[in-house]
Amino acid sequence: MKDLLPAYAAGSLAGPERDRVGAHLVECASCRAELAGWRAIGDAAAPAGPPPDPARTVRAALTRSALEGSPAPSRDGRLVRRLRHLGSLLVAEARLVRPAVPLASALVLALGVALVLLPGDAAPDGGADLVLALVTPMVAAAGIAGTYRSRRDPAAELVAATPFSGRLLLLVRMVLVFGADLVLALAASATLTALGAAGATGMHELVNSWLGPMALLSSLSLLMAVWFGPDAALGAAAGVWAVRVLAGGVLVPDEWPSRLILEAWSTNAPVLTVSAAVAVAAFATAGRTGSFRGEPRADRRATHRM
Repeated sequence: MKDLLPAYAAGSLAGPERDRVGAHLVECASCRAELAGWRAIGDAAAPAGPPPDPARTVRAALTRSALEGSPAPSRDGRLVRRLRHLGSLLVAEARLVRPAVPLASALVLALGVALVLLPGDAAPDGGADLVLALVTPMVAAAGIAGTYRSRRDPAAELVAATPFSGRLLLLVRMVLVFGADLVLALAASATLTALGAAGATGMHELVNSWLGPMALLSSLSLLMAVWFGPDAALGAAAGVWAVRVLAGGVLVPDEWPSRLILEAWSTNAPVLTVSAAVAVAAFATAGRTGSFRGEPRADRRATHRM
């Protein structure tokens, strides 16, 4: 009988069972007391006004589920919690990066190392420093262009529905991609230095040959991806890379345009400063400007704009 009391209190019990419960309540004081409790619960749970807005309810539920699960923060554990939260974001975004991106980067850099190590006249002119200075920046720029969350990400709708900042998620993903390419480039430089390849006079000199161009081309690729999409970003990066190749061969090396291009394709304070400024501009304008304003596309936005 006690199992039927909640439905009886809610008015959802019908037919013979409702009559049977009613007859029992006349004789049983204990069940009458329990029925009064169920009715009090029903009155307290009943909405006092109009139903809430569905979009606001969903957003509140997502935010609450993201924040619950741990006790009130203490001052001593704040740094640990932030690091744990950052680690969770890194793991989550790493799962969304397509495996083909780091795999392609590793294969292209391995091919570059193999070309440098070819015997005699088969090796390309310029040695290890020139090969890495041309291969590494383009690999990183292509990876950045291919992992921007617009149009090419099957999880873009889910990402747009999370209570996290889109810029934060974009920053985490770009750090993952750029960091992976950075590790691969350092491994290639260490390998060529250890094997004494031509042009690898030292690890420091070898890293200097590609670090600045890699940062500059990657930041430019990110800015173009934010404004015009991944295809335009990849095309712009390839165009800048082709200008550098021409400056080293087709154009006259002694003329000022060629010298300016070669100076920009190196590691120095102005190049690193410009790279940082372009990256900041890309993150600041992500989702606010260009043809790809919003996610996943300007003409097909996410269900709820965040």
